[in-house]
Amino acid sequence: MDGYAAAAQYYDLLHAERTAARARALLAAAGGEIRHGILDLGAGTGSVIAALAAEVPEVPVVAVEPSVGMRTALYARLSADPELRRRTTVLPEAAERFEVSEFADLAVCLDTSPAFPPPYRSDIWQRVRAALVPGGVFLLDEPHLTEPVVQEPRELGRVAVGTHTVVGSVRGEPAGQRQWWEYRYTVLDAEGEVLSEEETEFYTWPVTPDDVRAELTDAGFVVKDDIELDGITVLQARR
Repeated sequence: MDGYAAAAQYYDLLHAERTAARARALLAAAGGEIRHGILDLGAGTGSVIAALAAEVPEVPVVAVEPSVGMRTALYARLSADPELRRRTTVLPEAAERFEVSEFADLAVCLDTSPAFPPPYRSDIWQRVRAALVPGGVFLLDEPHLTEPVVQEPRELGRVAVGTHTVVGSVRGEPAGQRQWWEYRYTVLDAEGEVLSEEETEFYTWPVTPDDVRAELTDAGFVVKDDIELDGITVLQARR
């Protein structure tokens, strides 16, 4: 099953502007010149690679995305942007299966790494390291859940589309050692009546930031100072 299928059609409406702005800010905060390539692990609909590619012209991009739904939106983005399409290679694989050697100066993994099961994380970090040229930088979110907890329903945003409004919301619950999430997408008509509702659910694995830093070190990275952006901490590791 594609756990992100229901989310893919609404993702850019609710999240693309935020994720693109965040990617640009991260690029500026990390510093350094990108001359070889960019790797996006869990590229989703491509909002991050589009933002980064606009800031770093010419270098090739590799987008790793296993979800068919997300890739459909990603390919639609590429079809509308011939220059980005020329530069972007899409790998329809899970993070623990992709293989690229010494290709990129910059690897990013935003809003994705908590979904990596613990037995795979060490291998994934090593695959990212292999994809970077010496001195290349890996940016990923600091984990914000260190143990499963109840997450009360909250609205993610609402966007007008013609006379309709798309509303996104999320809730979560502990599921053993995992965290269960349900994302709900509701379409309202002009009078506020519900026209449709779709849900997608998946699990993440809580982990402490120190454990992730230790895993990155064991995989051969040098963990550098964190980057703080709008209250969000991003880990920075250099090959």
